Amino acid sequence: MTRLEPARWRIACLVSLGLFLGLGLAVYATGVMPGDVLLRQLLLESDAGIVRKFARWVNYGGRIHVLLPGAIVLFLLSSVARRYWRVWGAVLIGSSLIQHAFKFLVGRSRPSGSSLGFPSGHTTAAATFAVVLIYIASRERLSRAQRWAIDVLAICLMLAVGWARIMRHAHWPSDVLGGFLLGICCAAAAAWWVSSRPEAAPERRSVGEPDEQGLGIATTSRS
Repeated sequence: MTRLEPARWRIACLVSLGLFLGLGLAVYATGVMPGDVLLRQLLLESDAGIVRKFARWVNYGGRIHVLLPGAIVLFLLSSVARRYWRVWGAVLIGSSLIQHAFKFLVGRSRPSGSSLGFPSGHTTAAATFAVVLIYIASRERLSRAQRWAIDVLAICLMLAVGWARIMRHAHWPSDVLGGFLLGICCAAAAAWWVSSRPEAAPERRSVGEPDEQGLGIATTSRS
């Protein structure tokens, strides 16, 4: 671990926080934003039968039915995740509580119905989990290709859940964007704190040495 890593997560946390608060103020002041209507109409033009069914299944990626088992599997497989499991558990739960609080503060309704929509809870949860997964993968003894694969998978999950929430008429696009920013902010804050701890640095090992912990994938060392 270098001194730059906590700084990167600090920047990610503060930038996403600033963008989230700015977007929240804009939504509070204007209600439905001009880009919301246009982008929603463009996406819903492809709302055919098979797309609707796919969105229904993707939607589960932001629910506890998927994220809780995913977190349990992550803790079982990764010693890095287990080392600070209280932090990751707290941020996954805390981000949900924060988004509920902001729903009442902003007070904007969803496209369908009168329920409050900003920020999207499903998207917040998916984004938080995705960024936590990306951080843990960056600390594991994985090859560059393996880390890239996990990063792409995590980002695709996050984006797909946001898309599904719009396609299911549950949120405005700015609700989804707010969920992305809040989830990234919360997870980056946790990663910032964890990466600042001296014991967060991965242990060095020689090339070809058996990997007795981590995700259980034999890889080369990471400096």
